Amino acid sequence: MKKLFIFMFISFLALPLFAADGGMGLTVGVDYLSQSLWRGMPDFPKGGAFSPYVSYEAADIGLSVTLAGLISDSYILDKDKTCRDISELDLDVEYSNNLGFATLGAGIGYYKIGPYKKLGKLKKEEYAYSTGFVSLTFEDIILSPMLKYSHDYYHTDGFSNKGKDFYIQLGISHTFDIAADVAGLTLGAVGGYFNSKVWDMKGISDIDLSADLEVKDGAVTYSAGFHYVIVPTKDFYYATGELDYVRLKPVKDRNRFYATFGAAYSF
Repeated sequence: MKKLFIFMFISFLALPLFAADGGMGLTVGVDYLSQSLWRGMPDFPKGGAFSPYVSYEAADIGLSVTLAGLISDSYILDKDKTCRDISELDLDVEYSNNLGFATLGAGIGYYKIGPYKKLGKLKKEEYAYSTGFVSLTFEDIILSPMLKYSHDYYHTDGFSNKGKDFYIQLGISHTFDIAADVAGLTLGAVGGYFNSKVWDMKGISDIDLSADLEVKDGAVTYSAGFHYVIVPTKDFYYATGELDYVRLKPVKDRNRFYATFGAAYSF
């Protein structure tokens, strides 16, 4: 597994050697996150994560489908068995419609974590949930304000109130063209409010201040970003991982930083 992911990463860096302009709407890529956060909370007890993915976009009807994985770098590089147990598989289907003055988005995702040995309130089970969302973005305004509402449903047996969690995001962003159709820098700020009946947590879970650079070279797109995440609410800055909400090892962490690097090839 370790050698496979190192090979994948090097292969994507070498893509310009054989890249050509694509037009099928199919994209394969891999991202690296120095820390993977879910609504302000770390996905893994330590380290970052690799996220290989494949996606298809039908631009004429505004539909996209993405299949992605999330695997701890501690498992790939150090073979940490605990981090292997909580690896993730995601399937997302999204739709967007440009209304002229704004873009309306909607989608649904299914996320599966595990199977794992024991973490938090779950024992030797696969942990899975679905999320549906609607969003509205005013792209023609300088700061492109965005509002997004997400609603969760947990598929794992034994959960109470498993269809009552919701997450609201409000944000702004602006993209600066460094080179027309080649490179762009996007600055953004997004705040999230998470109300979880399942985990008995609620409040402002994260405020994400970001800078993301994207560079295109034919059919290859490189990306890099930096995120400063403020976690204002106690429920979330004491959480040590997505599944460890019992806070067995609480660590007060209100300021979190992570970088991202990625490469993708479009057919």
